[in-house]
Amino acid sequence: MKFRLALLLFSALLVAGCSTTTTPDRYYSKRNITPPTMQDFPSCRGYGCTYVDRVSFAKRDWRDIKKLFPAKTAEKERARIAKAIGVFEKKVGAKTGTHEDVRDTYIKGGPFQQDCVDESTNTTTYLTLLEKKGLLKFHTVSAPNSRLFFTSGNLGPHSTAVIVDKKSGTKYAVDSWFHDNGHDAEIVTLPEWKSGWAPKEKPQKAKKTKK
Repeated sequence: MKFRLALLLFSALLVAGCSTTTTPDRYYSKRNITPPTMQDFPSCRGYGCTYVDRVSFAKRDWRDIKKLFPAKTAEKERARIAKAIGVFEKKVGAKTGTHEDVRDTYIKGGPFQQDCVDESTNTTTYLTLLEKKGLLKFHTVSAPNSRLFFTSGNLGPHSTAVIVDKKSGTKYAVDSWFHDNGHDAEIVTLPEWKSGWAPKEKPQKAKKTKK
């Protein structure tokens, strides 16, 4: 109980600053994280980016991600993005040990578990890489956003990565926190997410793939 309370208070402090920046670069600067490049990129773990690994992708790592794009519509692109986040998590998890990460914040502890700050930061990084690769036609990437304690959908505040529809200006939450490592991300409009949205179905474990 004390462990969960400490994590709750720690997470509240960390999440508090998520909605005050507008661009990924400003967000990384605020957290003293070196922004992603095509050579390597940051990967957070251990709650609140306590540990930040630098990860590199080879051509073979990009192959499974690039084949998901392009999409013909904004709606289809969001569906592809959701799948791409899961692919990123599997590949990064194999390199950093975060393949052990399970859904939620409080079910499991340790340096390879990720809270919503880790998840939203990493998802923002993956989205930024997709943008840098020229794979996003209908969306741009914004900084992570957060919602309040009483609308979190769980026991504390919560944060998410965000994309913006270029044509409509609609903001969407891209949330990978609800499922185990490697599962497709959840994508809903940001206002709906901020009202306390959570998946109706029982969270699922990602399917294991053959190495």
